[in-house]
Amino acid sequence: MFLNNPFTDAFGLDIGDLSIKLLQLQRHTAFRKQPMFVVKNSRSVSLPPGYIVNGELQQPEMVRKKLLQLLGKDGQQKPIRSTWVISDLPEPKTFLKLIEIETPPTQITGDDAIFHARRHLPYDIEETYMDWCVVNAADTRARVAQVLIGAAPKIIADSYTYLLHSVGLTPIAMEIEAIAIARAMITANKAYDGEARAILDLGATRSSLMIYDHNSIQFSTTLNFSGELVNTALIQELKLDYEQVENLKIKNGLAYDDQYPGYLKAVTGLTEGLIGEIKTAINFYKEHFSNTNPVTHITMCGGISNMKNIDNFISRKLKISAHPGHPWKNLFNPKFTETDNLNSRSMASAIGLALRAAKPILD
Repeated sequence: MFLNNPFTDAFGLDIGDLSIKLLQLQRHTAFRKQPMFVVKNSRSVSLPPGYIVNGELQQPEMVRKKLLQLLGKDGQQKPIRSTWVISDLPEPKTFLKLIEIETPPTQITGDDAIFHARRHLPYDIEETYMDWCVVNAADTRARVAQVLIGAAPKIIADSYTYLLHSVGLTPIAMEIEAIAIARAMITANKAYDGEARAILDLGATRSSLMIYDHNSIQFSTTLNFSGELVNTALIQELKLDYEQVENLKIKNGLAYDDQYPGYLKAVTGLTEGLIGEIKTAINFYKEHFSNTNPVTHITMCGGISNMKNIDNFISRKLKISAHPGHPWKNLFNPKFTETDNLNSRSMASAIGLALRAAKPILD
């Protein structure tokens, strides 16, 4: 067993449609019951639209050049020395679900997991990379195994792995984005007895909802909502340019604008659609999963979660409390302020990846 992290200075790398974010943490344990993490490196680089579209590498060589820039290999900034990385696979191109197998948890094999996963996977198993873990492995009295399965098409996973190798990085793991986000947004070491949590990630180009219950993600789903969709609707409705509608969105959120009466109608229409999709996902969880707890809170992350009044709108419509979360909380570092949280909600995935990279034992 490793007492220290065998992957020296491993870091998290979140590759999105419009940006790549890098976060490297250091773990401090001296005189502490709870380890604390400090930020060693945090940097990002923007990607022009079209380089990555809906998680697919459309211009891999251009993305590669941006990644070299981020790593400091172009001489413009201090280079990242470590080659060890944990990166994510895009949520729209992955599958994550908790399934039940009528076999004691201690007796589950890889063949069992693959056999039962076939009925749930939206991909051909032969063209898929799949990983799994038994969530209730410690329950020796259980007669039914709860198995979390994660999968991604080989063509997607291979393209990201090749990208990392091409810039001299060695991936320790390629993690499904939803798992990384949950690691940052669900309070560590807290018991959620009798209640489930929803994590709502509202991003620039895509959004997703994750249900967390019984100490595990149960499933995740992509939502038809994003900052770019809001901007497109506003451009069409108000006949303004991109920069103007972006500034309006930041200024108003979900509030009426006297100068542009059509603003609120356009934004509310899309947000009502988001509400409908969240309702559908929560009802799906209630109806298709066993032993479910009620969703009592929606923790929000992603850049669009900072949009004014969107949390209140969601709370009122769903009658479930919703509020932007604190992505730095599981670093257990008192130096992080509410302003840090406000400015970093788009970093939830990078933070979750970096937390795993900084663990003394990687699993």
